[in-house]
Amino acid sequence: MTFTCSPAPLFFVISGPGGTGKTTLIREWRKIEPDLHYVPNVTTRKPRPASAVDEAGLYEFVSFEKFRALVEADYFAQWVNPSEGKYYGTPRAPLDDALTKKQDLVFDYTPQLYINLRQLYREHIVSIFVMPPSLEELRRRLETRNTESGRDLEIKYQMALQDLAFVEEHDYHVVNDDFEKTLRTLQSIRVAEKARLSRQTGVLPEYLKRARRSMLFYYDPSGTRTQRIGESEEAAAATRNGTPPAAALAACG
Repeated sequence: MTFTCSPAPLFFVISGPGGTGKTTLIREWRKIEPDLHYVPNVTTRKPRPASAVDEAGLYEFVSFEKFRALVEADYFAQWVNPSEGKYYGTPRAPLDDALTKKQDLVFDYTPQLYINLRQLYREHIVSIFVMPPSLEELRRRLETRNTESGRDLEIKYQMALQDLAFVEEHDYHVVNDDFEKTLRTLQSIRVAEKARLSRQTGVLPEYLKRARRSMLFYYDPSGTRTQRIGESEEAAAATRNGTPPAAALAACG
């Protein structure tokens, strides 16, 4: 018998407002740990310029008609409409397939998407809210990535402020002010979560079958337990029974 086992598959949700660096973190994390898989989101929004962010393999861009058909076919595990004209959905089949194959997945989500997904896969979800060190820095990142401007940029920022109301729904909070440090933190979270006893199904029964249980005595109604530390068995028994030990009787004679 070995106590080594394969931990349950986990879904690591990197959640938070747009502009926090989630996409870049996920891309680099998967380069380091290629066994961490990703399921592309289906969306009706337009692709962002490649010069702003590399979205290759992260999204499937479809028409409104196609998205509607997928909703009607119950294709998605969850889907949302976070802003006017933009819909996002996560296919259900690849998630269930990952559970069958015991593969870990990572998701690039807003809190809305995360909470929707949690309803279906609560026991597998590990949620990590990622945020820049300040709102000023968040706004600067939104502006410098050049994917929105004018009214669209303001909408994106206001959406970010609403996302802050859901921080307490997450398991972890990570400030992305040092990219390499943040990446190491995500890796550490994965290691720690895989080591949780609750994730290592099948191990606990094996321990319990072999364990020799013993009671830990802690009651001391007579208030003498500390005094008896180091006494011989005979003396301890005599103290318990209220009978002087033989050595004490001999001394009195």
